[in-house]
Amino acid sequence: MKVLMVLHSHGSGGAERHALQLMEGLREHGHEPIFAGPMDGWLGDQVKAAGLRWHHIPLHGLADFPSAWRLSRLARREHADLIHGHLTRGAWYAGLGGRLAGMANVATAHSTNAGKHFGRADRIIAVANAVADFLANRGYDTNRIQVVHNGIPDIAALPHADRDVTRTALGLADEPVMLMAARFIHDKGHDTLLQALSTLRQQAWTLLLAGDDSGELGRQLHAQTRELGIEARIRFLGQREDIPSLLAASDLLVAPSRREALSLALLEASAFALPIVATQVGGTGEVIHEGQNGFLVPPDDPAALARALGPLLANRELRQGCGARARARFEAGFSADQMVEKTLQVYEQALEAHRS
Repeated sequence: MKVLMVLHSHGSGGAERHALQLMEGLREHGHEPIFAGPMDGWLGDQVKAAGLRWHHIPLHGLADFPSAWRLSRLARREHADLIHGHLTRGAWYAGLGGRLAGMANVATAHSTNAGKHFGRADRIIAVANAVADFLANRGYDTNRIQVVHNGIPDIAALPHADRDVTRTALGLADEPVMLMAARFIHDKGHDTLLQALSTLRQQAWTLLLAGDDSGELGRQLHAQTRELGIEARIRFLGQREDIPSLLAASDLLVAPSRREALSLALLEASAFALPIVATQVGGTGEVIHEGQNGFLVPPDDPAALARALGPLLANRELRQGCGARARARFEAGFSADQMVEKTLQVYEQALEAHRS
């Protein structure tokens, strides 16, 4: 099957990594994905590095009709089977391009707050049940919505730096190490985590923050660590491409988001058998079973977050038990192969719907 994958992005986030992993997974299953979108960003660089086929289409705003026309012409010239758009802009152009080309299109919804422009899709993929519920509440036909949970390769089995090597490079001792790998935006809740940790000064811990902290929020968070008196225990690592090595060096993952659909960071941590403390938002509860592979707390609640983190920081056996169950949870439902196979089923449904 030949699929045009459409996504407008210049940065690195969950949707971009999902699209890249899906394209690589489709190729491994014998299909031919072709990226159609801006090539002057993180995803474009990754597509090139992976040796995937691509065509630069800028997709400016939602009224770039030359881009829509180019997409439709590309689809016809490549004899594509369907067009698959991601996020609202990708869904808009996949739908319009599909109509112009006379072929089926699929759209993936990645969040619980963006429900526009999915109307032309023959089928809509929701990355979590929470996203499917959001779309249904926005009036979309539930018969056209199919949940396909995010899935990732088994990154723990891929080459990465040894735990001790990374910890030595970061100057870490034997203390429990927490990792938060997320964009530096308000929705991710870095400030809540720092407030929580300021109440756990009597315990041993270090927090690694992976993400581009060069913007205004990053400066605010640096200042917050100083105001709270925990500056020495927080490591701002900047944008990193070695997340697997950081996961191997860590003892638990923290995800204090105010809003989330289904974070890939939860799956990556699970692959590395790490316990997780996260907020009960979006599809997070579809990955974490309370008290089994991690703990769930309300968003914007530093006290609850501290209460969940404290026992895990203090008890290695608790961390190991939760981590083992996290790994089992990953193997049972969040592998890349499972995601690709279920996505292909949605493609077949879209093709059938389009033919009828």
